Amino acid sequence: MRFDTHCRRRRPGFTIIELLVVIAVIAILIALLVPAVQQAREAARRMQCRNNLKQMGLALHNYSSAHTVFPPSELNSIGDAGCEPGEISIEDNLSACTDYQSWTALCLPFLDQQAIADSYDFNSAWSDLTNRPEVSTQLSVFQCPSTANTQRVDRHHAVGAAATDYASVNRVAKDVYSDVFGVPVPSQSARQGALAEYEANLPASILDGMSNTLMVAECAGRPDPMVLGERMSDQQFAMYRDDEVVRVNGRLIADGGVGWADPDAGFHVKGVRSDGVTVYGPVFVNGINTGETYSFHSGGAQVLFADGSVHFLSSNIDGWVYVSLCTRAGGEVVGEF
Repeated sequence: MRFDTHCRRRRPGFTIIELLVVIAVIAILIALLVPAVQQAREAARRMQCRNNLKQMGLALHNYSSAHTVFPPSELNSIGDAGCEPGEISIEDNLSACTDYQSWTALCLPFLDQQAIADSYDFNSAWSDLTNRPEVSTQLSVFQCPSTANTQRVDRHHAVGAAATDYASVNRVAKDVYSDVFGVPVPSQSARQGALAEYEANLPASILDGMSNTLMVAECAGRPDPMVLGERMSDQQFAMYRDDEVVRVNGRLIADGGVGWADPDAGFHVKGVRSDGVTVYGPVFVNGINTGETYSFHSGGAQVLFADGSVHFLSSNIDGWVYVSLCTRAGGEVVGEF
C-alpha cells in the first residue's frame, strides 16, 4: 500500500512566540506570589516570636505566684579579685567576669524546662563548667525565628553558651535624661525597670502600672553586632565608643551578654543617634542590638509588658514614650504607643 505523505495531518504545537508569552506569564505569577509567600512566612515567624514572649510572661508570673516576687534580672555573688564588686571570673576564661545567675535560669521550671532545671547546679555560677552543658542547650523559647541562624553561641565570653534573642529591660541610663532629653536625672529607683538587678522585685514596686512597664524585649542577632539592619561594619566600629563590641581574630562580635543564661544579656537603655552607633540618642528600637531593643521584623520589635501582654513597638516610637515604658516608677504619663 502506498503511503501518501501529503495526507499527513499536522499536530498542533507552540510557536516560539507563544512559548515566550507563557514563560513571561509564569514569571509574572511567580513575581507576584513570592512576596506573598514571604509575607506569610514572616507573619508566622512573628507569631512564634510573640508566643515566646508570652511564655516568658507566664513563667515570670508563675514564678511570682510561687515566690511572691518577680526574680531579679541578675544575681551577684561575693565576687572575685580583679572583677567588679559582686562579679566572678569565668572558670575557663579568667580574664572575663560575669554575674552569678540570670532570671532565665530561675524560671526554667516555669518554661517547661524541668529537665534542664533538675541538672542545673544553682549553687554554682551559670558560667561554671559544671553548668556549661545546660547553658549550651539551644532553647527555642529564647530564639526568634526571624533571626537567620538558630545555632548561635558565645565564642568569646562563656564559650559555647547558646545565644538568646531576648533581654530583660533592667534600667534607663542616666545620660539618656541629661544628654538626649536635657532634663534632670531622676533617682535610681525612678529609673529601674520591672526586673531590676540584684533585688527581689515586688509587683507592688511597679508604680507606673503593669500595662505601662516593659519587662523583656527582643534583642536579636547576638553575638553578631547589628546596626540598622546590617552587620556592623569596620567603619561603624571605628565610630563606636561603647564597650559592648570587640574584635576577635579579625571578626567583630558582641562582648556583652550573649547566652540565654547569661545575666549580662539584659540591658540598660541608652539609645543611639541616627547613625546607629553613637551612644545616647533618640533611636531606641532597631538601631543597634548591643544592649537595646532590636529585631529582624520590619518596622519595629516585640516586647513583653509586666501584665503579660505582648506588643509590637514601632521603630519610630517617640523616644520619651519608650523610655517612660522602660521604668517602673518614673511617674511619667504615657499616651498611645
